[in-house]
Amino acid sequence: MTMRRNPLKAVCLGGGHGLHATLEAMRLITTDVTAIVCVGDDGGSSGRLREEFPGLLPPGDIRKALCALASENARKKGIPELLGHRFVSGGPLNGHSLGNLILTAQWQDSGDVLRGIRDVQNMFGVDGTVLPGAAVPLDLLADVDDARTGETLVVRSQRRIAKATGCIRRLRVIPEDPPAFPEVVEAIKSADVVTLGPGSWYTSLLVHLLVPGIRQALKETDAKTVLIMNLVPDGETTGLDERGQIESFCKYADGLVPSAILADSRLEVPDSAVPSGSVLVHERLASRDQQGIHDVIRLSAGLENAIDAVS
Repeated sequence: MTMRRNPLKAVCLGGGHGLHATLEAMRLITTDVTAIVCVGDDGGSSGRLREEFPGLLPPGDIRKALCALASENARKKGIPELLGHRFVSGGPLNGHSLGNLILTAQWQDSGDVLRGIRDVQNMFGVDGTVLPGAAVPLDLLADVDDARTGETLVVRSQRRIAKATGCIRRLRVIPEDPPAFPEVVEAIKSADVVTLGPGSWYTSLLVHLLVPGIRQALKETDAKTVLIMNLVPDGETTGLDERGQIESFCKYADGLVPSAILADSRLEVPDSAVPSGSVLVHERLASRDQQGIHDVIRLSAGLENAIDAVS
């Protein structure tokens, strides 16, 4: 794929493996990529570090974004694999990621989250920019209709919401109106294109829209906004078809309509589900070998087509 002569300023919002795939794909389109990473993770290594260091932003998804933006030289040296290494032991280090520990150390040493991330980027040869989606760690709460009892339960924590069996009626965060870093707001407002998703619908995507600074910046930016649909349903979309997912996005975005909706060609998104002012782009996005996994090359081509489809 040919690099554009004047690189787009791209901002990608999400978390986990979905954001990782988008960043890998966007790197093939432009050299100017900013990742905005959700900070509600409370499971695994990140959750244990949050418990041990109160107020710590969960480092796991930030680490994944750093690995996705690693330079070619850093990849040749095996930096993504090094940062992703998980310890296996019978002691307290078991399950911890090396990259998570390095980020935690840098944040402690510098006393500044953004400086700590930049230090890690410089240390390991990571391109682009990685920013946390809120200036404080988030606790997630969801009202879930329990599939077994029919009762509406309040489920707290990202890891429990992801495993809940039932339809999610509402997502909330604590603190209720979390602050955003000014750098995040500026990145969105000055972008040429902003992508949202794919990933866990509520805990990796819609959670960003509960940060007032991000939500307002998305409404004010002149950037083309691209909503990337998931390839297959997950537990968080129980009871929501494609129309319901798009409607929930617009609801949490306070009426913001994405410029384009990018969906796999095998995903049935009826024209009536596409809001006025948005264009639906169908492309082959899935990996040939792994169901439910985006192919980076296909996703990159799909993103270019979605961007070009917006007038």
